[in-house]
Amino acid sequence: MRSLDLFSCLGFHAIGFERAGISTIAFCELKEDRRTLLRHQFPETPIHDDVRTLRAIPAADIVIGGPPCQRTSVAAAIHGYRDGESLWPYMLHIGLCSGATWFVVEHPPGNATWETEVCCSLSNAGRNVARFEFGACDVGAPYLRRRVFLVACTSLPRLEIAGQSIARAVDATKRAANARGDWDADQLASLRVDARSAGEQIAALSRARIERIEALGDSNPPHMAEAIGRALVEAVS
Repeated sequence: MRSLDLFSCLGFHAIGFERAGISTIAFCELKEDRRTLLRHQFPETPIHDDVRTLRAIPAADIVIGGPPCQRTSVAAAIHGYRDGESLWPYMLHIGLCSGATWFVVEHPPGNATWETEVCCSLSNAGRNVARFEFGACDVGAPYLRRRVFLVACTSLPRLEIAGQSIARAVDATKRAANARGDWDADQLASLRVDARSAGEQIAALSRARIERIEALGDSNPPHMAEAIGRALVEAVS
């Protein structure tokens, strides 16, 4: 299965999909520093810079992304850059043009109005939609980070199989992570900590450091996309 990865950030969705057996054929990420990291991690994969200007849309089986919704984002309001634009219509357009069988739309819980908008537009485009919600803690991470995944498919039977297999996929991902030692306390303790509080981030010595912290804050652990990927692969097997 081939995935088109939008709002790619650090490429953690792609890493998770790769573990599930899904290849990423292209990225789209607005911020240059994040594109630089994507080029280093995925040197053979094309990277576009803006969903609003993406024209040469490759054929894909899956389109995945967490479109920022500046119209309703609480974080955007806190930081003073909320506006009236939602980038979801661009993701929908790109996914339809790619011929994708599957849409995977990721976002934080607590925005029922936006979820309804996304589900209605997918339904109007001939897709069946299911809602999955779980946390990073469910795949073994030592923190909560709950996320909603709106998963849509042209085939209702395949979507039902994905829905029936998601719990097994989450458990299998957790067991694989434990086997690799991904959440080993000693290993985590050895990692550099860029900031321990919001105050430290404000006092950061460089813009690059702040951007690294923000990129990590915008990213789910790859294990969450791995669990979704496992469910999709089982649905088409």
